[in-house]
Amino acid sequence: MGKIYVNENQILLRQLIEIYQPNGFDWLMYQITKKNTLTLHHVDEVSEGGILCIENAALLTKKSHRALNMCESRDTYLYVVINEFFREVIENAGPMTQELIEESRDLKKSLTRTLYRK
Repeated sequence: MGKIYVNENQILLRQLIEIYQPNGFDWLMYQITKKNTLTLHHVDEVSEGGILCIENAALLTKKSHRALNMCESRDTYLYVVINEFFREVIENAGPMTQELIEESRDLKKSLTRTLYRK
């Protein structure tokens, strides 16, 4: 059997899961499934000087991460608002409170409207 290589993003992702205990949903209330697994989103993009650390990382599924990346080009303001929300979750330093969950649901609705004009 071959070696399994783990990179820094994977290590950080595991740490985030331990800290935030996502309970079936990511930070934008997208359901975590076998096909829609968790990914690491850099709140401040690495290409823009963001660093790889817990204070700059959000837990997003593949689907929500793709949606957020599409949002960046369609509605920059909403993209910034969502990343500010991620900073609130990071500051909370644990599982999301009911207040954060409600805010997350509202942001998901705004994101869906932006992407699909609903």
